[in-house]
Amino acid sequence: MKTQKRLFFILTLLIISTTVLSTGFTQDSTTWHLPEGAKARLGKGRINELAYSPDGALLAVASYIGVWIYDTNTYQEINLLTGHTSSVSSVAFSPDSNTLASASWDTIRLWDVATGTLKNTLTGHTSSVSSVAFSPDGNTLASGSWDATIRFWDVATGTVKNTLTGHTGWVFSVAFGPDGNTLASGSGDATIRLWDVATGTVKNTLTGHTDQVYSVAFSPDGNTLASGSFDNTIRLWDVATGTVKNTLTGHTGSVRSVAFSPDGNTLASGSSDETIGLWDVDTGTLKNTLTGHTSSVFIVAFSPDGNTLASGSWDYTIRLWDVETDTPKNTLTGYTSLVGSVAFSPDGKTIASGSWDTIRLWDVATGTVKNTLTGHRGWVNSVAFSPDGNTLATGGGSDGTIGLWDVATGTLKNTLTGHTRWVESVAFSPDGNTLATGSWNDNDPVVRLWDVATGTLKNPLTGHTDEVRSVAFSPDGTTLASGSSDGTVLLWDVAPAAPPPLAADVNADGTVNIQDLVQVAANFGETGENAADVNGDGQVNIQDLVAVAAAFGEAAAAPAAHATIVEHLTATEVKHYLQAAQHANLTDPTFQRGVEVLKHLLALLTPKETVLLPNYPNPFNPETWIPYQLATPAEVTLRIYAVDGTLVRMLSLGHKAVGTYQSRTRAAYWDGRNNLGEPVASGLYFYTLTAGDFTATRKMLIRK
Repeated sequence: MKTQKRLFFILTLLIISTTVLSTGFTQDSTTWHLPEGAKARLGKGRINELAYSPDGALLAVASYIGVWIYDTNTYQEINLLTGHTSSVSSVAFSPDSNTLASASWDTIRLWDVATGTLKNTLTGHTSSVSSVAFSPDGNTLASGSWDATIRFWDVATGTVKNTLTGHTGWVFSVAFGPDGNTLASGSGDATIRLWDVATGTVKNTLTGHTDQVYSVAFSPDGNTLASGSFDNTIRLWDVATGTVKNTLTGHTGSVRSVAFSPDGNTLASGSSDETIGLWDVDTGTLKNTLTGHTSSVFIVAFSPDGNTLASGSWDYTIRLWDVETDTPKNTLTGYTSLVGSVAFSPDGKTIASGSWDTIRLWDVATGTVKNTLTGHRGWVNSVAFSPDGNTLATGGGSDGTIGLWDVATGTLKNTLTGHTRWVESVAFSPDGNTLATGSWNDNDPVVRLWDVATGTLKNPLTGHTDEVRSVAFSPDGTTLASGSSDGTVLLWDVAPAAPPPLAADVNADGTVNIQDLVQVAANFGETGENAADVNGDGQVNIQDLVAVAAAFGEAAAAPAAHATIVEHLTATEVKHYLQAAQHANLTDPTFQRGVEVLKHLLALLTPKETVLLPNYPNPFNPETWIPYQLATPAEVTLRIYAVDGTLVRMLSLGHKAVGTYQSRTRAAYWDGRNNLGEPVASGLYFYTLTAGDFTATRKMLIRK
């Protein structure tokens, strides 16, 4: 098999694990829990698989009720994808991170990651689908099933490309090699098969395990295959020959999951003996054993940067381990009941957690409680920090209320009422002005939008037919996603209304900047109806120009004046406007702010020293521009010499005011010709600028 030196990380997992609910997993740095009330509503559920997106930004969790999508920076819930009619057994991201495949008893579904919408539903297996994996080019999806077959699907069309038969037991796990030419499959028949992807034929069958093979994974270079089995062992196989390179023993229970680190040096294994093994791939020796779980470990997965290992267990926890030190990153204790929700503050220094009727704020560095917030009646299902970190929103249980808390003091700023019961999710818009909330009561299947400043209800969003379990804003704040028990994810347009046009936005491009100032200057003295007449007094004058200057920065986008001013105005022009404004001697604060902006622009346009700058392009053929700046007004002359000192061309630029002459419309220009109009030869030339008492010389190269 051809080896490609590139990172490849495919992990397929089957797990019976943590109970899940729409509140999401609640995270206390190393553990995600479930509220007791959630267990009562869902019954016994489970987490079946974890998958990181190739770009490392997202974590997908296959669960009893759907697929949860989490942000890997904060491990806060982004989306919940529902629609399968039974537990989701496997998830996999496409190589470009744009598509997510999820497998269940009924179907395989392909989701658009950005929008959370269903792209296609793949049917054909006659029993539960255990594992899915994308080919490295993203064009093919492989699926393994309890019907003992493997199917190759065309991702673009959703049609079956090939059906691979040969296993005599259910197929637990499938994984592509890095070059996409080989597929490995692990089965309940205790064998591993290597398939030729192009033909669908068996390239090799790896035998040696004495019980079911539960997980397989390729090393990043594609040369080694790891397999974990119910026989308590891990085997490392040479992919080219199909022979066993090493057998790793040490676990006292079945090995449910294996995963290579991104650098390929370490293999992690999760076992029903409640431990995680970290193995040296080269020697096959056990480097470390991670303990802490109190039940079977069914999931192990490295983060793309290799710094964090995630493990999932039957003990209702997911732990995050520091790979460098092989230790848990942190565990916060103190509650007497299950923690319902957690969130990191934007600066990462504080963790908020919700439990039965209390919220705690923790110091991340020390693990100590900074404050305890009380007031809710019932379970606190959701907590979220505002983007500036000053406000904490909490969703209450039986009282159906939302609390807005001052993070610094721990005092309650406002209580939002309107939901009839069980607020399951709260989320701030990116600008912090709006709070979205979702409720799970059957009689209240709505999403509500609240004005954070006033605490008033802005809008109820109706459309779900069952409890709303999750809400999340898009990064630009224009879309809100809501996930519901009705099996749907709805996307709402929540873009704010366009602001009224600014009078100072003369060219109506949505931004008050130098272009508007230039347009006023170009219409100076005009009378009658004119867009440049900002104050509407019938004449374009200094007051209009100062009004534009005063409005710099009040538009949605940052003003472009500082970057482009030298393209449009000179120091002499701005000095003239400033003198006129000062002569008007108006005391209005807005006018005075405009005067200060003109002073600042004048300073930007007034170089502190006269300088000859490098020509561009250089080398050139046949033309070039020679920029310079003047600290004092002067007669400017440019002379161009050959290497032997012969004068080739003299350009008299005339009297120039103070300013920067850098753009192509203002810099000196040479067309590569001598004083006779003849093109000069290739080679090195020197150019000398004379401006009053200032003289400077630089060199340039013509290359033909």
